[in-house]
Amino acid sequence: MIKNNDKISASQVSILLFTTMVGAGILSLPADVSKEVGPNGLIAILGGGIASLFFARLILYLSSKFPTETFVEYTGKLITRPISIVISIILVFYFTIFASLDVRIFGEVLKIYLLPNTPIEMIIITMLFTSAYLVRYGLEPIARMSEILFPIMVIPLVLLFLPALTDVDLSNFLPFMRVSLIKFFKGMLLTTYSFVGFEVLYLLFPYVIDREKLKRSVNSAVISTMLFYMYITFFVISIFGYKETREQLWPFLTLIKSLNFPVFFIENVEGIVMGIWTFTIFTSIYSFHYFAILTLTKLLKAREHSYFVLPAVPVMYLMALIPDSIVTVYKYAGYVSQYMSVFFIAILPILLFIILKVKRSGDKDEEKT
Repeated sequence: MIKNNDKISASQVSILLFTTMVGAGILSLPADVSKEVGPNGLIAILGGGIASLFFARLILYLSSKFPTETFVEYTGKLITRPISIVISIILVFYFTIFASLDVRIFGEVLKIYLLPNTPIEMIIITMLFTSAYLVRYGLEPIARMSEILFPIMVIPLVLLFLPALTDVDLSNFLPFMRVSLIKFFKGMLLTTYSFVGFEVLYLLFPYVIDREKLKRSVNSAVISTMLFYMYITFFVISIFGYKETREQLWPFLTLIKSLNFPVFFIENVEGIVMGIWTFTIFTSIYSFHYFAILTLTKLLKAREHSYFVLPAVPVMYLMALIPDSIVTVYKYAGYVSQYMSVFFIAILPILLFIILKVKRSGDKDEEKT
């Protein structure tokens, strides 16, 4: 049974999807695409965004065929209960991994730029308990928090880059499309990590009030995320060039440090940007935290998701500390996005779609006979 405080609107879904997708990936995305496709990073992000939109709509379509059930329940009907249980367990692990990776990246960035004397363990555990406090109250408070933080995340970042227009060099995007198709598609695949998050659509459908508006909400969420990424990447590559961009770990933060802002009354623009980014990563962490717990709750058929919120904190904390360096963190993130993300974003929806169509056609044939 779904409580009233877990019902959200389609417009809240759109903002929730955006804030879930735009997380840690924004820091390294320009470098990732520059390594594979050189100056054609914007085209790779565009291709990745279009592919993400297609699969997001496919997941939404599957969920719409079982409007009162989440992924855990309707996959039991499509691929048998035992297989459904295994995949659902992997999905819990998948969301938990991304929450852990995001909180570790958050800890590393904050330690380097703002809190050099604070142990990273303290930064991570503080963020996880903050996330747990919000998650235990359910989906509707989470959606409202995303609504509050959305303009704080987007508007300042968009405006802060405008003074950099005078430093833009469009020749940094040349040569255009002189890259092999294999490398281009690999570049598109690398953007997967930055679009990770719309998989929550597997679980969201039963909790939406105005479901008829969900298609528009999903479209606006994925397209706006894609345009936001293209906006950031445009400034990074056009100012640094793709050769310099691909050598940096976090070119987004490097660009912020290098810009000369005409706002003389702001002494520490970098600190302001870090504050905004903290909100950005927080929205991503609490979303993955919540949907990991929700999947586990449905899997165990528990009455309340709040039972599992706090026990998940030490698990995420320990997982976040497994990588021995930030390089290892991104190495693990690459493995997860290339294998688990591709499975849940592309392979699984296609398989479920085929199985659904076969079952429906089989039912129609039985009715005729």
